[in-house]
Amino acid sequence: MSSARRSGRLKGPRTTYTIDAFESAGISDDSGSEEQQKPSKKRSQSQLNEASASDDDFKAEEMDDNDDHDEDDEDDEEEEEEEVYTEEDSPQRLSAKASRKSSGLKRRDVDDSFAVSTTPRTSRENPQYSSPRSQQKVLESSGVNTKNKSLAAETRSRGCNDIKENESKPMHYISTFGDDTRDLLAAVYARDRWARGIDTCLPTRYTLDHQSSLNDYEFGPTWGADPQDVEQERTAGWDWYYDAAVGRRFHRAQESNIKLKEAEARQKYLPQAKKRKHTILLGPASDQKSFSLGYHESLNFGRAWVDFKAQKSDRVNANVREGWLINFEHKVQCLAWAPGQDGLSQYLAVVTPIGPAQKGSHSSQDEEGFSSFREMPSYPCALQLWEFKGEPAGPITRTLDMQTSPRLRLLLCTEWGDLRRIAWCPTDRAKRATDDNDGTKNIGLLAGIWGDGKLRVLDVKLSSGGATEFVAVRKPAFEAKIPSSVSTCMTWLSPTDIAVGCSDGFVAIWSILPIDDLEAVPYFHKPIHASYVLSITSAYPTNPHLLVTTSIDGETRLWSMVDPESDNAAPVRQRQAPGQISYSPILQAVCTYDENDFGRYMPLRRFFATHSAGRMPSSVTSMAPCSFFHPSLLFGTASGEVVAANPLRRLLYSKEQHWQQTWFSHDWSPGTDKNRSGASRFFDGFRAETQSLARNLSGDKRPQIGSYLTTIHDEQTHVTALAWNPNRATAGWACAGMGCGIVRVEDLAI
Repeated sequence: MSSARRSGRLKGPRTTYTIDAFESAGISDDSGSEEQQKPSKKRSQSQLNEASASDDDFKAEEMDDNDDHDEDDEDDEEEEEEEVYTEEDSPQRLSAKASRKSSGLKRRDVDDSFAVSTTPRTSRENPQYSSPRSQQKVLESSGVNTKNKSLAAETRSRGCNDIKENESKPMHYISTFGDDTRDLLAAVYARDRWARGIDTCLPTRYTLDHQSSLNDYEFGPTWGADPQDVEQERTAGWDWYYDAAVGRRFHRAQESNIKLKEAEARQKYLPQAKKRKHTILLGPASDQKSFSLGYHESLNFGRAWVDFKAQKSDRVNANVREGWLINFEHKVQCLAWAPGQDGLSQYLAVVTPIGPAQKGSHSSQDEEGFSSFREMPSYPCALQLWEFKGEPAGPITRTLDMQTSPRLRLLLCTEWGDLRRIAWCPTDRAKRATDDNDGTKNIGLLAGIWGDGKLRVLDVKLSSGGATEFVAVRKPAFEAKIPSSVSTCMTWLSPTDIAVGCSDGFVAIWSILPIDDLEAVPYFHKPIHASYVLSITSAYPTNPHLLVTTSIDGETRLWSMVDPESDNAAPVRQRQAPGQISYSPILQAVCTYDENDFGRYMPLRRFFATHSAGRMPSSVTSMAPCSFFHPSLLFGTASGEVVAANPLRRLLYSKEQHWQQTWFSHDWSPGTDKNRSGASRFFDGFRAETQSLARNLSGDKRPQIGSYLTTIHDEQTHVTALAWNPNRATAGWACAGMGCGIVRVEDLAI
């Protein structure tokens, strides 16, 4: 008698489904029938229909409590073939084999679970499959299409949507801005106002003047913050400043009543002027004109465009280009417009450190070399406050008054070292009758970090007269420092709170309210990074408790003041961390740049995902702080270009084409005369253009010629400082400072 054919693969108990309990045990009324001696490899049509019906309710995560299931081991995950019985097998042998099959269940690690169900299965019950592959094979054999259906056993969850997958617009808005009504209304308000084609790169005067007559955006004009909270902050939030006790102590703490003579102040606190003037070349590229600009002299560069008339659509300027150039003859360290100025006068704070020759006369032989990690000697330094006049250009906006030249209004002289960082308090303040008492005009609170590593706050005021003031500041209104490190950067959180980054990776937060102690103590002081903090910003006014910091180790972190250990996030680490970072309340994103010559932004809800905001012609050296009244960004480069871009359209729709426009291009040449500060050449008239944001990977098999080369430019060519005007009427005003000492101020509202 020939032996039965058997499968060469490993055998094991296989789960089968039947409605006959005797058949599952190997007992049948007609044991000699051919059908029971030859079980089919395929299931009956009724069983397939049952499997197809139950598949619709199949879920791997939710098992029916009434269903008995096995905890299969690795052998059950492989697809197995059933045994094939021949006609030569006797009923006794069939019974023995059935007994072996039933006894095989005892080898499982379960006690009361059976692979064979003895009760009829309904469509609500969930069938068990040995593996996802076997499930897919059974479903396909029953005519069910599984190509577009993911198996339940293969389902994965990341906790958030994959930004690379196609998603609906409502889901894109929720995952980008959040599901809160305030955030969504602010995003819709920004979309309806700034996502049009006319505002692709630079803000237009029409959009800045436009005011919605409908009350459909409750939280839109306040950038997602509660309008009542914003109004309370600009009124009751400044009560301490006008308080008879607290405010008086704050004002008396600052000693700035020492008047200096002009000759003494200019010789000691300002860089020494060159003997000859700086040469300026500007105008149309085919017919540039030459101008000479002396120290602290201003030039209306619209004189170079007198032969080219503006288009008829431009109803404001008679010339093609109008603006001011001012010569400071030394590197421009800081630029910042004073907020809260609703009149025709706008004030720009400029910082230019003194030269090495002047520092040598104030240094001693025991002083060590320069280092950003320790205190520097107390060199003289001055903060210059320049006044620019404006004139009405629309219902709300104003443009530069080209008939009135800018002038120096105030020179604050200090002896605390070089002034490295400055920041005006951005919180709006309601005007009060006591602001202009005693013949003075209140400009605002200015925070700065000096070379000695201390944070100081100055209460800047101007006299009612128009003469230039030269004032020596011996003691500020507020002063603070961590003893074991030096302050490196700061940002305002409220009218009374300032967050400061330190050289040891810590972040400290102070309240500037006067206290009885001799030295201010921070109420927050925790390590955020492992080393030097390069820049810091807060998500004010939407989420002022969220802060973003960058460190010299390449890390960028978003963290909460409430619990920085657990509430934090970080994008991909960079090789070279950016030196500047800013939060845009319109974009609800943090804007910065990277070492690959790209501007970038990171939404708060998707901080782990970095989006490109522009591609620069060279390394980025500066960035303008984001404006509260338009989403346009300004990036300064090492080759002298300033590029403007509006990333809002790509933020709302990732497949939108990216546009950017060059404001101007600057080039510097030293010349042959050592007594001259050199020559600068400006190119204007760049048109908006599309730019591909694809990165050139180092592993590309076909690299372009010169793609791995970096051009080194003269330091005087660099754009070292940029700033937007923070006031709504003059929100289109922008300024740029170069390494050669030239400051350019222009109204960019189209």
